[in-house]
Order: sequence, then C-alpha cells, then structure tokens
Amino acid sequence: MGETKRKAESLLPCSTKKKLNRDGVVAIGDEEERVEKESNSIQQLSQPTTMDEVSDEDEVNICGIPLIIPTCKDAGGASVTFVLERASLTLANVGKRYQILSSNDHADYLRKKKMNPYIYRPDIVHQALCSIMDSRIRKVGRLKAVYIQTEDGVLIKVEPNVQIPRQLESFCDMMAELLQTLRIKAKGSRKQVLRVVANPVTKYLSPTSHKIGLSFSSEKAVELRKYVSGINSNEDVVFVVGVMARGNIECDYI
Repeated sequence: MGETKRKAESLLPCSTKKKLNRDGVVAIGDEEERVEKESNSIQQLSQPTTMDEVSDEDEVNICGIPLIIPTCKDAGGASVTFVLERASLTLANVGKRYQILSSNDHADYLRKKKMNPYIYRPDIVHQALCSIMDSRIRKVGRLKAVYIQTEDGVLIKVEPNVQIPRQLESFCDMMAELLQTLRIKAKGSRKQVLRVVANPVTKYLSPTSHKIGLSFSSEKAVELRKYVSGINSNEDVVFVVGVMARGNIECDYI
C-alpha cells in the first residue's frame, strides 16, 4: 500500500510538467496582460454568429499537414486578413545551428552580444497565430491569409490551411527553417503553406478593404463585435495587430 502511494506521488510532477508544455510560454511581467487582451480581441471576432455556426469537434493537430477547410471562395461573402506587425523572429547562429532568438532560451547569448533580451519574444507572435488558427473565422473559410512583418523587415505569408505547432520550440524551429529556405511545403504535397514574399504588405491587401488596427493603448476603446457589425457584409476586412513586446506600430495603410 505504501509503495503504491509513493508511486502515485512520483507521477505528479511529470503530469504537471506535461501540462506546462501544452500551455506554452507565458508572457513576462506587464506584457502578459497586453498579450492576453490582444489575444482576447482576436477570439472575440471568432465567436459564432447566425452565418458562421460550425461544429465544435476537435481537430487533429498534425503540424505541416493542411486541414481540409473551405476556402474564401467556397464560404462566400467577405474575407478576413490578419497582419501581425513587428514580430520578433530574429535568426542567429547560436552554437552549431541557426535559431530564432528568444529571451528565455538565449539569455547568455544576448547578454554576451549586449542585446536587449526583452524584445526577443517569439512567443507573442506564436500565441497570436494559434489564436487566429483556432478561430471560427478560419474554420468557416473566411480567413484569406495571415501576413507576418518581422522586426528585420521580412514579410511572411501564412496560408489558412497550415497547422501551427503548439509547442514554442517546434514553432521556432519551423520559422528558422522558413527564413533559411524561404518556403515551407505541406507534407506529401507541393503546396506552400508558409513562404517569404516581397514587401510591402499593401501589395496583397484589397484597396477597398476595411482596415482595423488593434491597440492595447488606444485612447478610444470600442466593443469590437459591435464595431465590426457595422461593416458591409461584402467588404473584406484587414486586422492589423502589433506582436512586439514593447513599443507601437506605425503603419501608413490603417
């Protein structure tokens, strides 16, 4: 009996560790609140409406393999595009391979290079991408694309049928490969689900689309669902979100 109890107790830390790995990396300090609020803003847009009801069946998360979801043409109506500005996806040669710099994993390297560790936060863009890909906007086929503008000026196009790795480490490995090869293909297919494209991002946005910037520090607060409901149902919508740890985004197209 005593031995069984000791075995049960020894399993507890392992179970807790698995839970932490699934949850990913939590934002640090005051940035946690900002990241959570911007993530909540994205999730508000994905709440079901009379037009966008879908089932809540669980999806199979197989990274790199596209899901069979309706396209914007199949779904009909307006499309939604997200632009994630100032993403921290800096590629550097650390040790014997190229890696995406992270304040958690490369603190010693950043200190040695006299680089500010607080701005190297790939977990923020990772969390934003996961929220978008989990949204009902994507599941009903309204998501046209996600564009990521990095701090280094690289523009990345993310197709709506890509599966984003849930673990931050796997996500960073995928982005490091992308920045070196310029494209990622779906397994067993020639279709590119991630690729580096030419700037500026406005080349890929409809000139008649309704562009909305989401800000944590805006002086004017609105209820997002009410604001969006006033937009013409046939008008494409572009949401611009800052995914940096500190500072503001400056975009001349919103």
